[in-house]
Amino acid sequence: MRSTTVLCMALACIGHVYAQENPLDLTSLPFEKLTQTDVITASKLAKQVSDSPSAVSIVTAADIRTFGYRTLADVINSMRGLYTTFDRRYEYLGGRGFGAPGDYVGRIMVLIDGNATQDNLYNQAYIDNSGLIDLELIDRVEYVPGTGSVTYGNNALLGIINVITKKGSDFNSAQLAGDVFSHGGHKQRISIGKKLDNGVDVLFSASWLKSDGQDLYFPYFDTPAQNNGRAVNQDFEENRRLFGKLELNGLSLQAASVTRTKASPLPKRENAFNRIYQLVDETNHASAKYDFNINKDLKSVSRLYYGHYEDKTLREYGEINPAEQFRKNMNVGKWWGLDQKFALTRFDGHLIVFGAEYRDDFKQEFSPAALNSKFEEQSRYHKYPYTNKTYSLYGTDEFIVSDKVTANVGIRFDKPNAIDCSVEPCIRYARKAAISPRLALTYQAEPETTVKVAYSQAFRLPNPYDISSSQQSDTFKPEQVTATELILLHDVSPTLRLTGSIYRNILADQHYLSSSTGADVFTGSSKTHGIELQIDQTWPGDMQLRASAAWQNANDSEGRRLVNSPRSLAKVNFSLPALDSAIRVGVEAQYQGSRITKELRNDADVVIRPGRPLGGITLFNLTLTSAQRWNGIGASFSIKNALNRQFELPTSITRHELDGLVLDAMQMDGRTYWLQLSWDFWR
Repeated sequence: MRSTTVLCMALACIGHVYAQENPLDLTSLPFEKLTQTDVITASKLAKQVSDSPSAVSIVTAADIRTFGYRTLADVINSMRGLYTTFDRRYEYLGGRGFGAPGDYVGRIMVLIDGNATQDNLYNQAYIDNSGLIDLELIDRVEYVPGTGSVTYGNNALLGIINVITKKGSDFNSAQLAGDVFSHGGHKQRISIGKKLDNGVDVLFSASWLKSDGQDLYFPYFDTPAQNNGRAVNQDFEENRRLFGKLELNGLSLQAASVTRTKASPLPKRENAFNRIYQLVDETNHASAKYDFNINKDLKSVSRLYYGHYEDKTLREYGEINPAEQFRKNMNVGKWWGLDQKFALTRFDGHLIVFGAEYRDDFKQEFSPAALNSKFEEQSRYHKYPYTNKTYSLYGTDEFIVSDKVTANVGIRFDKPNAIDCSVEPCIRYARKAAISPRLALTYQAEPETTVKVAYSQAFRLPNPYDISSSQQSDTFKPEQVTATELILLHDVSPTLRLTGSIYRNILADQHYLSSSTGADVFTGSSKTHGIELQIDQTWPGDMQLRASAAWQNANDSEGRRLVNSPRSLAKVNFSLPALDSAIRVGVEAQYQGSRITKELRNDADVVIRPGRPLGGITLFNLTLTSAQRWNGIGASFSIKNALNRQFELPTSITRHELDGLVLDAMQMDGRTYWLQLSWDFWR
């Protein structure tokens, strides 16, 4: 294991960056120059993700194809300092030390074309097959570490991931695609994209995915009464996606929908093993954006958005009451909002962005129902209704201090009005205004060397799931983070780029359960600091390398090591053409250091056994893709976990027996395969 890690780190320290033959390769450009690669519209000037004084990571559509990524979680796992955890329900996002299994929030915001995608019940970032977008529709994925509340307000604590979708003109055809993959999986997709003669750019896509999954064995449940620990037909998955996008003269209309059903082999109730437990998520998003110039010095971008989420999870109970054999979530979240930005360039050396946003979370409701053996509703257990209206003002100014120094200052004011009506009378559980400041300096020491230093604060409101789980809505506080970061960007030569950062985050006013008493505590403070390094490179002949390493140290509110937080991460992505450039070979190596599982608690929520360490793991993936299409036909073949490594990750659900039997980790997949064929027609 150690020798493999040393090899990965050695590879990360060898090579040269992208050659000058490809000057507009997104991964080789300073991110601030990215917006200069095409016409600078108002939305590009106002897009603070691109202007963020941070060490940004980018994965392009070419990277996605070269390395065989199938979900946004695959993309995230390839990025510097990020990782995911899978408990056979969802994939959870972790970064910079934070990423407890089952933590819906994740504390890193996921956007699609600048629109926040988290639901308003759990604040879950959907990055697996429950996500809104097929990866074939993605132009690039941008990861901006550090706080983002100045731009996006609530929930942008530790970073922003912005998914930029393709235009119809990027396809300029109709495309049919069929996939087959391990465990009885298959997927079909049709995408139609075109820029019409009248200037309208239109893209439409629909896809269907189904997987039989695996029959899994759990030693913890190995008794005759529980099918000897085997969960049969409890790992299948299905999803359906629709996506549409239309653009014309600064107007952009977009809509996306996904419905996903995922069976889980690990029940929440101990006596329900090998019984029905199906997670059903439905998410719908729509947005309209208008981008125009008021005059030569003042530009405007207006964005109206709407979101709808439903959780329809179905569970079968072990102790069967004919009238309550099943429980089904009837949880619904709905919201809409309006964001108005202005970009002012009237003053020399200044780029001023300012605006206002209003968001109305007008429905946040938990309402589980009891079903009989015929799946007929018998009763509702309870009803937890919530609402929230948030008013926001923000502004930033990026200005020149001297020939070598640029400053970026910003501030955002958010005034929430969150109401809990699960009790009478209703309680306002979040109404205090939040102030999110940012100050950053950029020093251009030499043309090839840039140093950045940033200080910022951000916040996260308690969400309805937090409140409903604890029943103490009047005690919760907004979670606060204070972040500092030092960044170095250095072009060692015209073909070698080095990116490095040192960061420290302090989270305050966190909710946690005391390990000694099991009581709720609302004043927790956790800390994390770390170092991240990355190089990017190419050689003549279109060979490319991206390699990164990260070390992080994170402690919880009681000074213990944070659960599911690997101390070290290392990633290597290498690709090259083969067979006279007929195919492209992509090789990926990922090392994830040891992690700590969740502690075990008794019925009083007192810790009876601390979490245990799980060993680190090195995984290798191999992908072969057709470099050019033959009569419109393209192909891609991937082998994931090519060495068939057996490993476990911490699970969100822990159990223990008096005889010492423990369930706190879950076995991950071994070697898997994926084949895709696509056909472009109607050009």
